[in-house]
Amino acid sequence: MRAAEDIKYPRKWFRILQVVVGVICILLSGIILVKSSSFGHYAIVLFALIALLIIGVERIVAGIRSKGLKRSSRIINIAIGAGIIGYLIPGIIFPPFAIKYIVLILGFGLLANGAVRILDGVRNLEYESRTRLLRIGIGSLSAVIGIVVLASPKAGFILLLLLVSVALLLTGIELVVIGTTGRRIRTPL
Repeated sequence: MRAAEDIKYPRKWFRILQVVVGVICILLSGIILVKSSSFGHYAIVLFALIALLIIGVERIVAGIRSKGLKRSSRIINIAIGAGIIGYLIPGIIFPPFAIKYIVLILGFGLLANGAVRILDGVRNLEYESRTRLLRIGIGSLSAVIGIVVLASPKAGFILLLLLVSVALLLTGIELVVIGTTGRRIRTPL
């Protein structure tokens, strides 16, 4: 019975951890958005990497302490956290490398995502025409942004910072809300 209670009502130390991680994410997001012109590229990347690293640690802790979740869900949480940390460590150790490879990954990812969505919109005749047009439009937008990122790494870097900052802000708000209310936000299936 205690395991089921841990899911509904997390322990106090874990709730405090969630609030602290959430506040750190919100602060770092604000620093990146508001003060990015005051810092160098390396400092901004370092702020973003540290915030994402903290999120990775929070995912690992969530996977370890959630005894009431299915084993596969716990393993997925731990793997996601470890993957985030493993992906970010080279960037923390070598910030110039992080700037280059993160921007390239972003550009190729957006380009590939756009191509897949365009092909899906063109080939999948089961969709309504409105849905097909939406898929093609969003795919085109994603592909164009990917090309811009690859053609102009500086624009790609700015776009990356904006996306990471917004994601950190939203993640921070979510963690603060979950930590302060003491309940997970879940919808019934």
